[in-house]
Amino acid sequence: MSKIPNTKAHPDLVGNGSLAQVFTQHFSRAGATTNDEYMMGISYVPEVYAGSSPAVTPTAGTIQVAGSGIANTATIVLRVENKDAAGSANSDVSFTITVAAAKVAWSSGAASAYTLKDVIDLINEDDAGGTSGKLLSGFKAWIMDAPYDFPINAASALVNMSETYIAYPGTTREYTKALQRDLSLHVIDTDDYVRYARLGFPESRDRGLFKFVDMFGTVAGVTTGTIKVYRDDVEDFVAPTGTYATDIANHEVLFQIAESSLSANRGTTPGVPAGKATVAETWRGPCIVEIKGNETIAAVDVRIAMQAVSF
Repeated sequence: MSKIPNTKAHPDLVGNGSLAQVFTQHFSRAGATTNDEYMMGISYVPEVYAGSSPAVTPTAGTIQVAGSGIANTATIVLRVENKDAAGSANSDVSFTITVAAAKVAWSSGAASAYTLKDVIDLINEDDAGGTSGKLLSGFKAWIMDAPYDFPINAASALVNMSETYIAYPGTTREYTKALQRDLSLHVIDTDDYVRYARLGFPESRDRGLFKFVDMFGTVAGVTTGTIKVYRDDVEDFVAPTGTYATDIANHEVLFQIAESSLSANRGTTPGVPAGKATVAETWRGPCIVEIKGNETIAAVDVRIAMQAVSF
């Protein structure tokens, strides 16, 4: 008698885990670390596009950011290293995004962006215009720990990044992270400093359903502050107006608590289901956690317990 395959015997199993299992996302930032908020991931593939010439054969991609302390003139430069038909190196092909008060489409390898979404959208286009503009198609970007409507044209919103090679998809090393925020300088809502983390199952870009089971931990060094959890999806993006109160009103806020009320222990934070997945609310991702306070670089050690929902 043959055995029933494991996939049929245990239909609720995913690998070695179960959809019924509560999983926890750990959000930890040291108080002494200021530039640890990466807002974008990026990869590069040296694609040979239709109609391209052997005289410009891409070999590698890089990214560079000039931004610390700069408002409205910071730049993000993508470069493509390439060779001619004989294998000798050509000059790099460059694509430059300048932060500004509004998005401006690509023209001859130059564009402008106002929000983080603008930057990601511009990088993900297939043609930057001008000579060899289609080499842009080798770059792909996605959001990390920040909301789509983050205005990048504020002073100190971006940290300087020297020219860095971008990892290929599928390499064994970690993918390339870019666009750091200077938390020691960049404020939101007049005098507040904000840390962000994205929630999702099985990863932060997922739009699936999940149950919000619990939130607990510590936020040290903040005298007044609020933690919010809200939906942040590119599909319901609303361009920011420049005021925090108006911009947050464009999001569906799912949970809010004063940082002083956050419990360090699981199951005791007020307003959450005390760790009981059976009574937890079901939310649709992706969501973002916003930890906002009036101190420069508070240490954060927060855990969010969730459960996957398969219907």
